[in-house]
Order: sequence, then structure tokens, then C-alpha cells
Amino acid sequence: MRNKLLSIAVALLASFVLWLYVVTVVNQEVTNEPIDDIVVTFSGADQIREDYNLVITEGAEATVDLRVTCSRQTRTRLSSSNISVVVDVSRIREPGEYTLDYTIVYPNGVANSDVTARGTPQRISITVERFTSKTVQVRGVLSGSVAEGYYAAAMECSPNEITLEGPESLIDQVSYAQVVIDEANLTETVVQNCEYTLIDGDGNPLENAYVTATSNGVSVETIEVRQPVLRMKDVPLTIEFLEGGGLTSDDMIWNCEPTVVTVAGEPDLLETINSITVAQFDLRTLTESISEDMPVTLPNGLVNVRELESVRVNVSINTNRVATDTVRITDFVVINEPDGLTADVMTVQLSVTIRGPVDEVDQIDASDIRAVVDVDGLSEGTQSVPVTIEIAGSTGVAAIGDYSAAVNLTQESAE
Repeated sequence: MRNKLLSIAVALLASFVLWLYVVTVVNQEVTNEPIDDIVVTFSGADQIREDYNLVITEGAEATVDLRVTCSRQTRTRLSSSNISVVVDVSRIREPGEYTLDYTIVYPNGVANSDVTARGTPQRISITVERFTSKTVQVRGVLSGSVAEGYYAAAMECSPNEITLEGPESLIDQVSYAQVVIDEANLTETVVQNCEYTLIDGDGNPLENAYVTATSNGVSVETIEVRQPVLRMKDVPLTIEFLEGGGLTSDDMIWNCEPTVVTVAGEPDLLETINSITVAQFDLRTLTESISEDMPVTLPNGLVNVRELESVRVNVSINTNRVATDTVRITDFVVINEPDGLTADVMTVQLSVTIRGPVDEVDQIDASDIRAVVDVDGLSEGTQSVPVTIEIAGSTGVAAIGDYSAAVNLTQESAE
């Protein structure tokens, strides 16, 4: 009997202790307990984006700090990761600034009546803007340098343009997207994947937190940038002459102003380039001095470093080496008469201009020159026929200019 009474007394004591713990610890109320940095969730944001082309900018990353009063047991079940602060933006229809109430949503098992909460701020202020898109160029910048004797060619970006989507007020400011390579003393081509920066019309960087970029429908986070680094070389400028008309290249006085062009290219290509021709002259038709601006055209694969677009070309005949004379020709020779026709040269004489080395021209007279008239394939009648001037006894002297003679072709008389 005594043991039974002792057991009852122990049970009663345990129950009292448990009741005392619940009353004094578990159900003890905590006041103004902080739960900070709860991220605000915007209900209806996707809806207004889809239906009205609107997007939240300022305030989109808002947070709320709570001060809660509840039982200690309830407090152990609350944290910034399982409490939601929800703002309903589904009724917004136009861009503007809004200050909205929010709803606090507690985790499962915690009722609103279990908690008294006070939030800071008490309402959420946001800016809503029209959502728009724009395609801009991507521009590359070399922030570093190339080594002496090397040249940084135009940077290549892939993609070279991107489509931006974001708030209208921000997108409208964007002039282009910029990528930067920061390397020093480069001696070879560099390829990197670089993040891009949006730049406004004044060259200032823009915040792009609310902007997304795509290219051909694919999201763009980085730009592949290729910075070609080429060797430089000064290449002489030259002129080509097609010899003839009593002249050779040795008979010409010429120069280019300037005399060289600075180019850049791959080393293997530069080794094959020893000069660049800016003009070609046919000496058979050249009779006067020339002073003209001629374009500088580079072979494929070379860069015109100084952007030298044209040079002044001066060409003249060395009169100390070359002489010119005019000779009256009366000797006409007809060749290749068609069957059944007789050719009669009606032109009596031609004044032929000859040119060549001074000592050889002095030795030429009319008897050394004949006019050859080729009537092959011609038909009956009087017509103008080209004449070929042949000069005997000299290899360096030639006639300059074009000549013709009147020829009458008639039927051969029957005998």
C-alpha cells in the first residue's frame, strides 16, 4: 500500500513539473522577435508582363524586416526562408510608381492567429515600366597594348549584335554593348569570352540588372572576342611599265609620294610582299608626262595601318635617252588580198611619229619605214583599214599612235 502511494506521488510530481514547463517555457510569449530580410514575392508579375508588357524595376528586389510576437514554440518554427511576403500586382495596367500593401504567409502549421507581426516597411513602393526590346551592336575595346612592331586589327565579336529586352527607360538609353580585352604587350592573336557592358550615348556604362540579351533566340551571357594581332612592315610602292612604243622601263623617270605604305598582316604573308604596285602604264600609248593621285590597293589579308588611300604618281620620259621624230611615209604594202579582189591603197602618204633611243632615231629615214595594210577578210568597196608600221634596221625604235589608210577593193578584171 505504501509503494502504491509513493508511485502516485511521483506521477503527480512529474505531471506538475511538465505542466510547469509548458506554462513557463513552451507557452511563454516572446515579444518583438526579429525576422529580417524576407524577400518580397510579387504575385501577378508574369501576368502583367504577358498581358500588358509591364515589368517591375525599382523595388523588384525589396525585402521586409518583421518583428513578431508569438509563443516560444511557434517562434522556433519561423524563419526568413519559410515566411513569404506577397504583394499582388495583378491589377496594375499602366507604367508608374505604386505603393502597395503586402500579405504575410506563414509556413504550414502556423496560423495567422498564432502570430502578431509588424513589418518594416509597412508598404512596398515599386516602379513599373513598359517592357521593350532593341538590337544593338557589340563593340570591342583593347584596354591593353601590343608589342612594338605589332598591330591590333579590328576586334571581332561573336555575336556582333545582340537583342536587349528590359525596361523602356533603360533600353532607350543604350547605344551599344561593349566588351574589353585587358592584355599588355601582345604578340599574337587573343580569343576570350568576355562579359559585356551596356553603354549610353555619352559613353557611360549603364546598369543592366533588369536587361536580358539574346542572339537568334539564344540567351547571351558572354561574348566571344577575337583580337587579331598582326606584324607590321613598311612596303615600297612601285609602278609597272608595259614596254613598247620605243620605250623601256629604263627610259622612264617616276616616283610615288609617299614612297612606302605601312601594312600589317600575318608573318607568312608579309614575307611574300616586297612591293606594292599602285599603277601600270602601257608605254606603247604613253606620250605625255603624268602627275595623278592613284589609289593604294592592298593584297587580300593586309591592313592599311595608316589608311593611306592614295599617292601622287609622277611619270615622265627621260628625254636624255629617248628621241621622237615624225617621218612622211609613202611606201604602202598590201598583204592577204582576198581571192578575186584587187586592193588599191588610195591614201598617198602618212605622217608617222617614231620614238626610241636617241642614237637610233637619228639614223632612221623614210626609206627604212613601210606601212603594211592587211586586207584579209575584207569585201569589195572603199574602206578604212588599220595600218601596221614596220621599221627596218632597228630593234629599239617604234611607231607610236594608230594609223589607217583608205583602201578600195574591186573585182579582178577578166582577161
